[in-house]
Amino acid sequence: MRILVVEDNSVSRDLAMHMLRQMGHEVSMAGNGREAVERQAEKPFDLIVMDVWMPEMDGLEACRKIREGEVGTGKRTPIIALTAHAIRGDRDACLASGMDEYLTKPIRRQILVEAIQRVTSGTPSTASASTGAAGESAPIPSVSAAPGKTENILGPWVGADADVLFKLGPVMIDSTKTSLADLNRALAESAWVTLEREAHSLKGSLGIFHASSTVATVKRIEDGARRRDGTTVAALLQQLATELEQVHREVLGRCASKS
Repeated sequence: MRILVVEDNSVSRDLAMHMLRQMGHEVSMAGNGREAVERQAEKPFDLIVMDVWMPEMDGLEACRKIREGEVGTGKRTPIIALTAHAIRGDRDACLASGMDEYLTKPIRRQILVEAIQRVTSGTPSTASASTGAAGESAPIPSVSAAPGKTENILGPWVGADADVLFKLGPVMIDSTKTSLADLNRALAESAWVTLEREAHSLKGSLGIFHASSTVATVKRIEDGARRRDGTTVAALLQQLATELEQVHREVLGRCASKS
């Protein structure tokens, strides 16, 4: 199938594209909802995988515009929503906008396969949460972050999904370094909406690599930005910088052990 992945986060985008290409699909990319609407109008895709929260035009508005463009054509392109949230209101908003399926990040290969099968076969959405895949192989052992440290900040990488993480490790490190700088800049400028959006995006990247404790820190930053609590956010950003250093060491260690 010709599939369009609509995602502004480089790590999430590369993960989805890599998985889909391994499944044998022809995959294209759009960085925001506006670009997705334009690409779909030029030459409709067989399937769209769409992030919900993006700059310029979010996934909900993009989906509504795509559905408006399909009126009278007799065609309906299946659209799978991707979101870092896992709450009922988010699910309902996605389905109400015209999306056919709802997956929470981080996505897992088997969960994505099953969602594609449902939307292309006409099976009603079950609003899946991508919390793991059936039939995964044994976990890959964790690698210590530094000499003398026994506690790891990353969870195990398992099964076929682990192969993708080994490939995307360097991309993730570069992306999260940029995200940290962007977060600090947004705080300095009191750009609260930007800060919240950047935290949301970073949360998705870290979730892909099973950095659950650091995801929790970023979630608190996101919440602080929503409350415009600069004091709390500043302290949390310092904590995040330390945690990211350990995340990066562990990612590099695992990738080195694989090569």
